[in-house]
Amino acid sequence: MTGTAARLDALRGAMASIRATLERDDLAALPSMIDDYDVGVREFCALPDARLFAGEIGALRDLQLDTIERMRERKGLLLDLIRQQRQSTQAASAYARAGTR
Repeated sequence: MTGTAARLDALRGAMASIRATLERDDLAALPSMIDDYDVGVREFCALPDARLFAGEIGALRDLQLDTIERMRERKGLLLDLIRQQRQSTQAASAYARAGTR
């Protein structure tokens, strides 16, 4: 395996780790993983023979876009949960105030 192919394989592994971390809801770990992945992609794309792997890079890009979409979906779910929690808290407060009058 060439150095470029090995780096591409490392990028695939990094994306798989990001996706697994997202699925585990370990959101605190994601920012540094994404930063490291981004650096790896930039370094890979700067390699002289990176364009020989255009098909593989396209597939990796598609996987990255799918991962971003999953992150957006997760963000939407989390925001919905936060809204529901706020509504529940407000309702509980209202019930408590009504009971003290």
